[in-house]
Amino acid sequence: ARQSNTRSPLVLLHGFGAGIGFWLLNFDALAERHEHVYAIDLLGCGRSSRPYFRAKTSDDAEHFFVDALERWRIQLNLDKMILLGHSFGAYIGASYAMSNPSRVSHLILASPVGVPKEPETPEPPRRHRLSLGWRLMRNFVIFLWNRGYTPQSIVRLIGPIGPRPVTAYVTRRFLVGPAAEDTPSTASEAGLETSVALADQIDKGTLKLPKNDVAQYLYHLCAQPGSGEFALPRVLKSNVFAYNPLENRLKDSDVSRVTFFYGDHDWMDTEAGRRTVISLNRRINGSNSARLLIIPHAGHQMMIDNPDEFHEAVRTALEND
Repeated sequence: ARQSNTRSPLVLLHGFGAGIGFWLLNFDALAERHEHVYAIDLLGCGRSSRPYFRAKTSDDAEHFFVDALERWRIQLNLDKMILLGHSFGAYIGASYAMSNPSRVSHLILASPVGVPKEPETPEPPRRHRLSLGWRLMRNFVIFLWNRGYTPQSIVRLIGPIGPRPVTAYVTRRFLVGPAAEDTPSTASEAGLETSVALADQIDKGTLKLPKNDVAQYLYHLCAQPGSGEFALPRVLKSNVFAYNPLENRLKDSDVSRVTFFYGDHDWMDTEAGRRTVISLNRRINGSNSARLLIIPHAGHQMMIDNPDEFHEAVRTALEND
């Protein structure tokens, strides 16, 4: 049964190119422990409206999302929130919390992008290890990035064959692990399995990731007019370091409680998270206000790779709230 408590509502912010559907394996477990759980599609993403994206700087891009999130909070009359953001959603959650610290009781950053500061002495180029073909491909990707193109732009550009690379990505990314399907999906050709079938799997604790349906969902998100996706090259450089790294900013913020989640084989910079936790705990009255948790058998998409341990990490992070 759902536990009764006085915690702030839990608000889930998805990562780049995703939507609320990526929390499919988490809704039920999180709702068991939280009276109110909200998952929202960020402005210009998912199934939210797609306004023209005018931001030219990293600050402008952050305000695009932060202002919309604040308007949403006011509309729902929420006093405080527990913000749980994944990847790019974690970066936006942190930006919101730093701008509105009194509205965030706990900030959970799950495999956040944009944390580490760029090293003063960059790693020497490894051109001798790359073939000419790979160097040309890398330079072409950087060229597209610097001109504001996104993966979604490519999917839209290639038209009717767009579903193929999206399906290949989803299939390969979730080929193994706790979220992988044990048996082929019995979903109808029309789309997702019926709500009755999904409810039955939830009740039995056997719900797995319906990869074919997730691939269709992701493709249709990519195929919509571009909007919020264009924030990525405004926020991140082509080397994937942020223009305004969170490592430099969170330590001086008034955010009261911060928890970092990383998978045990996460490609995000776990050490940058550790450094930020140390800086946060050195603040005046900041002792033990920040912590870092490692989720076993999980990578960047931890809430899908190992949902049970992800839910346990959320419980651990909030146990003293």
